[in-house]
Amino acid sequence: MQAKGFTLVELLTALGLVTILLSIGLPSFGRLVDNHRLDVGKEQLARSIQQTREEAVRRNQAVTMAPIEGDWNRGWQVFLDSNGNAQYDAADELLSQDIAARISHIHGSGALASYVRYNALGESELLHGGFLAGTLRLCPAEASRDGRMLVINRVGRLRMDKGPIAERYCPGTPQ
Repeated sequence: MQAKGFTLVELLTALGLVTILLSIGLPSFGRLVDNHRLDVGKEQLARSIQQTREEAVRRNQAVTMAPIEGDWNRGWQVFLDSNGNAQYDAADELLSQDIAARISHIHGSGALASYVRYNALGESELLHGGFLAGTLRLCPAEASRDGRMLVINRVGRLRMDKGPIAERYCPGTPQ
């Protein structure tokens, strides 16, 4: 009776092939996961912005969406801002809350760093009533990859985009 099995040379060859295949496949899998996280985060933010706009029109009053503790990366809250300070306080009515997907960094330009606010007509506005426009940027895990952007124009319409994001908006992103 003859013993069945693999020789040491066959096992080392197979192990070498598996190592080569994994070294080729894992970086592309990492990019796939990063892209998925960015897309999920973009959709979460867009859904909340659209909800903020719809609630403002439906309730016929201004509705605000602000980052938790001033940081979009921690999540955000949609609420009726009774005192007009663009911060969720005990007297404000909370409509919804969401946490950010695991994204390396979310950056808001101008007033969007602090809040998004819609009036009863569905127009984005600043606290003093001027128009609010800007971009929320979702940074990729690596600076060489495309990030996601949510652009709010002067009448409050939301546009989603994909492309490179300047390093100044993405602190700590590895090169």
